[in-house]
Amino acid sequence: MDVSKGKMRFRAAGVGILLAILACWIALSVAAALREGTWPDETAYIIKSWWYVSGAVKPYTAEDTTWYQPLIYYVMGSWQWMFGHGVVSSRLLSVLITAIDIALLGYLLRRLGCTAWPIAFAVVVFVLSEDGIFYFSSATPYAYFVCVQLIALHLLLGMHRQASLATAIALGAVLTVAYLLRINAVAFIALSLGIAWVRAGRDRWRVYFCSAAIFLTTWSLLALLWGPRFVYVTLWLPGMTDWLIQAGVLPNLYSFALSHSSQALGVPHPSTLRDMLAYAFGWDIMGHYLLNHHGVPLASALAATIVAALRPIPNRGWTALFAASYWALLAFHHLGLQSICPTCIQAYANYVDYLAALAGGLALHGLMQRASNDRLAGGIAVGTIFASLALAAVQAWNLVGPYQLPSIRNRASSLPEEVRLAGETMRTLLPPGTKAEFVGSDLRIPLALVQAGIQIPPITLTLPSNYRKLNEDLTPEQVAQATAEMKQLTGWTDTIAKQWMQESGDWLILQRRPVVAAPDWLIWAPDAPLVKTGLEKCFERVSESAFDTFVPPLSIALYRRVRRGKTCLGE
Repeated sequence: MDVSKGKMRFRAAGVGILLAILACWIALSVAAALREGTWPDETAYIIKSWWYVSGAVKPYTAEDTTWYQPLIYYVMGSWQWMFGHGVVSSRLLSVLITAIDIALLGYLLRRLGCTAWPIAFAVVVFVLSEDGIFYFSSATPYAYFVCVQLIALHLLLGMHRQASLATAIALGAVLTVAYLLRINAVAFIALSLGIAWVRAGRDRWRVYFCSAAIFLTTWSLLALLWGPRFVYVTLWLPGMTDWLIQAGVLPNLYSFALSHSSQALGVPHPSTLRDMLAYAFGWDIMGHYLLNHHGVPLASALAATIVAALRPIPNRGWTALFAASYWALLAFHHLGLQSICPTCIQAYANYVDYLAALAGGLALHGLMQRASNDRLAGGIAVGTIFASLALAAVQAWNLVGPYQLPSIRNRASSLPEEVRLAGETMRTLLPPGTKAEFVGSDLRIPLALVQAGIQIPPITLTLPSNYRKLNEDLTPEQVAQATAEMKQLTGWTDTIAKQWMQESGDWLILQRRPVVAAPDWLIWAPDAPLVKTGLEKCFERVSESAFDTFVPPLSIALYRRVRRGKTCLGE
């Protein structure tokens, strides 16, 4: 009887710990949605979602090539249509979907026999870290993408050497949704189809046929709707797409724009594979951008890998599968990012951390089951959870300087509130529906402008990453062709920026504060000679607005165009 009561108290304590962790997550996530800072990707998702659904901008056009898969914009845009297109509204949808993620994660572990303690640990690994709170409370695809992956895993778990037609159709639909959310879903799709080979038994071909039919039908219809830019963007993977084009498998739709130019963001281009791997797995990247941000998931996956390799535990196969999948998908993302953004593994790891949570939860459950007595099992559970919480805390406080996030811990004020106040002021400057050029880098300005109903060119939302420097020694014909294709892909170079200054827009909004030192190549910046000359020759200042209580203080100037042409370039 005493033993039974002890087990009941321990189970109740596990439920209590789980509820406490969930309450902590809710509080931190809501606070993050209300206060945390932003970055270019989130700003673009918030603004473009509203533009696409409202019809202000069409995706996959020369005005906005989009460069991402389409589904996230229409899910978020539909939500914005019902509940408003502000920052907080868009973020709260991510919080809601993350709650679904947690439920799916917990239920998957429960189906595999886990109790409250391993589930609580998995939740800590998954979202209860500074990165987890920040990214899964932001208006970005992280929560959405993890949600469809977990649904797919539930469907795969339900296959027992067979797969019904309904299950095959459901899995095909879910994998198609995953691809239309993120192109990097190709790795998870391959993993899912590999699992289906085993789980579906002789019905595997039904699964494959349904998946292929649903994907090809959906993608083909969207290709007919949106045209060649959609085809190009939704088939573009770093390195892989270039190889397929060279092999003649894919059409070379825009042959000059990328091959005759290069990015100017300082992305290193090692000359040999050895140099690339040395950089990718050096301490600067692995330590500062992966370990310091994802120490808890890495520790969980490592521990699960060791436990699955050394001890016969319940669900040993699933533990090993989830751990191996985590390492494989992490490597896939990391190596794929080397040509475009090596440090972005810090963000992309959030797409696969749930696998480390699943592996860690199953490993903890296995250790508890194999413990020699209940006291030891309890000690393992309590020690693991509190050690993970301590590691998450240390990891958060270690994120300082250039490696810190604009999270609630590093915000002195509420970004959404500042955007709201600035939007109210900007609404008095120009009538809704006005189109204006924007020169600046502070993301509060475009968010406030959209709140005020003022439309800016989509390219200015991600201006630095869309810049391409033309290669030297190009012929005039090659320059013309490359420049024309850049326009078709919503890219820009010096020649295109000069055209903007000469011809584009009757209104221009300039960021005065904060003063940000722009690199020399970024000639569309407040202090750039091109902009200074253009304002002096072709614009007149209409008004200036300052927000001195913001952190950092913000101020903008509104200009009206008075002339066009080469005069704007000082010629």
